[in-house]
Amino acid sequence: MPQENQTSPTKCRFDKVAWFYELVSGIYSTGQISASKAWQVSQMQPEQRVLYVGVGAGEDAVLAADREVELTCVDMSQRMLHRTARKIARANHTATLLCDDIRNHRLFGHYDVVTANYFLNCFNPEDMRTMLLHLLQLLKPTGRLMIADVAPAQGNWIFRIMHELHHAVAIRSFHALGLVPLHPIYDYEPLLRNVGLQIAERAEFRLGGVGPIAYQSLICQRSQACRAAA
Repeated sequence: MPQENQTSPTKCRFDKVAWFYELVSGIYSTGQISASKAWQVSQMQPEQRVLYVGVGAGEDAVLAADREVELTCVDMSQRMLHRTARKIARANHTATLLCDDIRNHRLFGHYDVVTANYFLNCFNPEDMRTMLLHLLQLLKPTGRLMIADVAPAQGNWIFRIMHELHHAVAIRSFHALGLVPLHPIYDYEPLLRNVGLQIAERAEFRLGGVGPIAYQSLICQRSQACRAAA
């Protein structure tokens, strides 16, 4: 069963939206959030130790469980974690489910894969960088960090404006619910380079399949120099 942690305001707010969060995100993103998370799963191998941080309602975690990985899911929201637990149980799989702040999880160098899907954008820029470093510590030297998240605006000016408006509506709505701070779209590529990671594979996802590139999925690994030093 999930392990309970102390109550926090953020935890309580995510508890309140657990019943509709995944549904609304899917509708608003025209299914591209789900697609960006599902794309990663083919990169996972049976028996790998896989950690999902901020797992939420767990639509992606259950796909990973189908790959027969050794699955651990962490989330501060008990209600979110219960939804994940139900999905995994219905699929006849097992997982370790921890209701806690991921910063308290200190199995350093333990995981083959750490997955942070639509998680890092829940933090202000300074805390996001701190969190990225913590997640990197949890990886084995040869491990992979997987990130699905909002993509930086690109393409022609019409697509850029469409994407900026799309993102502004989402982040202001989530901010009004007390779920995230206001911040610009994060460009992860230079941040990853700064902590010794390189992007091994990338997939991009367009709104409605034909609109601007609004979401992306990144498979990241340490550079050869960083692997040697780890």
